[in-house]
Amino acid sequence: MQYAQKAGSLNLGLRVEHGFAMLATLLNNVHGGKATFEDFLPDRGQKPEPKAATPQDLLALLQSVKR
Repeated sequence: MQYAQKAGSLNLGLRVEHGFAMLATLLNNVHGGKATFEDFLPDRGQKPEPKAATPQDLLALLQSVKR
């Protein structure tokens, strides 16, 4: 358990995916791209963090409600 906590997941598939994502990021950046490491990782169904509502969002919501 200590090794897994220190080194990350022991899942070989995830390690291979991370390796290819690292290689793709490196090649992209060498050739002038602006991609990040996360751009090359597959989406695993994680939900994006909800953004905070702005006063303009609230006003638009209230205006969309009709009586």
